[in-house]
Amino acid sequence: MESSRPSWENYLRVEFVEKSIGGRPSLRHGFVLDAGAGTSRFVHRGFPGESEILRVDVARNARIHVACSVTNLPFRDEAFDLVLALRVLQHVPRETEALKEILRVTKPGGHILVAVANRNSWTMLHVRLDDSKWRKRIPYPFYRLYRREELETKLVQTGFVRIRIRSAIFLPEAINRLPVAATRVLIKLGVTLDRVAQRIPIIRNMGTNWVALGVKS
Repeated sequence: MESSRPSWENYLRVEFVEKSIGGRPSLRHGFVLDAGAGTSRFVHRGFPGESEILRVDVARNARIHVACSVTNLPFRDEAFDLVLALRVLQHVPRETEALKEILRVTKPGGHILVAVANRNSWTMLHVRLDDSKWRKRIPYPFYRLYRREELETKLVQTGFVRIRIRSAIFLPEAINRLPVAATRVLIKLGVTLDRVAQRIPIIRNMGTNWVALGVKS
């Protein structure tokens, strides 16, 4: 970790990136597109200095290299070795177009790493989806939840193969604003819950997010 302080961003790096590509060191080298990067900093810390990471988002900020939509990426075909789309697709109404764009800019044999909200999560019980009060609490104009089979089907239909999907627990960014001791406890709790859940079949797929790693055929 860059800092001794446990942080939400370090937690996300482990849960979304490290657990997915940790055993594949070759994925840490090359040209990486972080689509929908927002203001996060956790992604680039998992890659060596010789990797080149291009961060894009529809909203401009100091960390974004290019402001654009994931449905219209201004890059040449087959430009990137790895494309990251972490908690992005769930906010894109034209999801099929976004996936086709991601496929287009990925090199043959290149990888895609996607994280989306899990419809089967213990925090997203189906009965709550029709609750207007619950929907009003979501601070996004568009929000989609995915079943595992649905995500896999969409990735396969787009043109990705050798897809591996797992569930992961997503802790809210608000924990960064808590006292250090409280942040440390919550992160340890999240890690422990995720580790325990992976050993129990009945709750293994009930994490708050699906994380999928696939290869462009």
